[in-house]
Amino acid sequence: MASPEEQESAKLYLASEDDANTPELLFFDEELIHDSRWKKTSEKSRELWQRLKLRYELIACEAFAGDRFVRKLHKFRKITIALNRPIDPSEVRSRIKKMIRDRSYHHLRWLIIDSLLLPFSLLVMVLPGPNFVGYYLLFRVFSHWRSYRSASRTNLEDLEVQLDDRAREVSAFLKSTEDLKTALMGLRKKYGLRALQEQEFVPQSFLSLVRMLGRETHGEVAR
Repeated sequence: MASPEEQESAKLYLASEDDANTPELLFFDEELIHDSRWKKTSEKSRELWQRLKLRYELIACEAFAGDRFVRKLHKFRKITIALNRPIDPSEVRSRIKKMIRDRSYHHLRWLIIDSLLLPFSLLVMVLPGPNFVGYYLLFRVFSHWRSYRSASRTNLEDLEVQLDDRAREVSAFLKSTEDLKTALMGLRKKYGLRALQEQEFVPQSFLSLVRMLGRETHGEVAR
């Protein structure tokens, strides 16, 4: 019998316009990248360790949303692509393959770069305290390897393609907002959708990110 992970399915939204000035974006539901096990555990316990794990989950989802999505791609046994306008299914498959291939190259490139930088982190060991630089590089090497492996193993031959009202709403929202960064943040707030290419258009400050998530975590724990 297939495991629950192997039975997962995903519905993705492809915002594609005839206008060459509007980027083609692939959206996924934010719930796809959350690890519900940690949230359920934290709901059962108010201990410090459980709160720290929940905070890590929030930060990881915020900072590495695209990576998490790519790492889960190969597990989806059914992928539905919702379109805002009619496109030939073979053309949709070709475009999605290109997007995933681009992400695969991205992770392979950074896997090599971070692996080459990792030995230099040994120089930091002479400083007192934990070698956070080395830990972070090691974490990123492992993360990029998992993402590259998942993207390479993803089977996109059997995609279900359909027109969808939500996809039309997403497209209309993008076109009605002049600033793409604002539009992407608005789609996330309104629909819970994240763009695979989001980090190309929404650069974020890590410190402001931590402050924001700290407030969210505090509010959730209080509830």
